Amino acid sequence: MTGRLAATGQRLARGTGLLLESPSRWFEVSTMGALVVRLAVPVGGLAFAGRVLERAPHLIYAVPVGWLWAAWAMSDSPATPPPLPETPSGDVYAGEVLRVDRVERGPEGVTCTVHVVREEVDGS
Repeated sequence: MTGRLAATGQRLARGTGLLLESPSRWFEVSTMGALVVRLAVPVGGLAFAGRVLERAPHLIYAVPVGWLWAAWAMSDSPATPPPLPETPSGDVYAGEVLRVDRVERGPEGVTCTVHVVREEVDGS
């Protein structure tokens, strides 16, 4: 039970961190007009939420429920990239399977020359 509780806490903490990080990217804009719009939207949203809470104060209980839902959803985002495809072995070149005679590495270890087995074809 404590393992599941710890995993849930870690997931909510990760989601909360992502929620707190995302507003910082909200203000990365290139023009002054875009900055004004991006400042007006949260101010308008807060004003609207304040007016709603004046008329229905019991809706304040939706705030923690909304936070839990948002943190849980954000933590489920694909944080790890998908696995890479298999790397080709030394006998694959340009999508074709070749028989390798030998592989020579350069003196610095950066370059690699693959020598394939040549098949002689009779021209007659």
